[in-house]
Amino acid sequence: MKNRASRLLQCLFWVFTASCLAHPLPDVPVRADFAQDGIWTLQVEVDPRCFEEDPNVALSVTNADLALFAPERKEQLKTTARDYVKRVVEIVLDPASPVNPEFVFEFTTHENAPLKTPEDVVVLTGTWKTKVPAGTTGYSIKALPAGALSVLYHNTALGKKLDRFQILFPGESSYVLDLKTFKPRTDAPPPVTVDTQQETAEVLPAMDCSMCEAVSGGGYAMPAAASVAGIVFLVAWLRKKRAD
Repeated sequence: MKNRASRLLQCLFWVFTASCLAHPLPDVPVRADFAQDGIWTLQVEVDPRCFEEDPNVALSVTNADLALFAPERKEQLKTTARDYVKRVVEIVLDPASPVNPEFVFEFTTHENAPLKTPEDVVVLTGTWKTKVPAGTTGYSIKALPAGALSVLYHNTALGKKLDRFQILFPGESSYVLDLKTFKPRTDAPPPVTVDTQQETAEVLPAMDCSMCEAVSGGGYAMPAAASVAGIVFLVAWLRKKRAD
């Protein structure tokens, strides 16, 4: 019995450890930059963890790791990133016209910053520069249903980064950026306030619990708390059995 309880205790320990050490899920930022002369630069950032079966627990590739990769592996990662982007992001122009970005991928760290230190996290940044097709009045993107991660929608126009950005989940479309005014064609949704949170809680009373509040900001508090509770219970049970 003691051996069985010990094995259960070990299992719960590793569940707790895994939940604490899990990495935040990577996302796929898509950044568009529209210049005065009509030049349009499109960048997409892909974390190599996106290619793993479970990106949440996959380790990040560092600059030190990259230095050990063979040239063939580096080229394969670029090819995989190119295919991945085609499956998870669609570029949409208004009026509708076909868009087939030919991204050139390079190894950088986040925000297209150059790799410097061995600890820098490596991502693949794809860049495509072209001219906005004549007659185009709007630009947007869609996170395709085949994807499993969120897509970030960022825009810069005439040298100024727009304040409004979006986090898109698979199947969702972004707002349309008007390419004449460089403003969104639709208003942003109203900000979440204490009143709206209270209204939501009244509509969904079954979801109101103290443990839910612990994870309202994201993270891994719930699985960690559950694991700790399980460990405490088992330790108390083992002590009781020994006392008996």
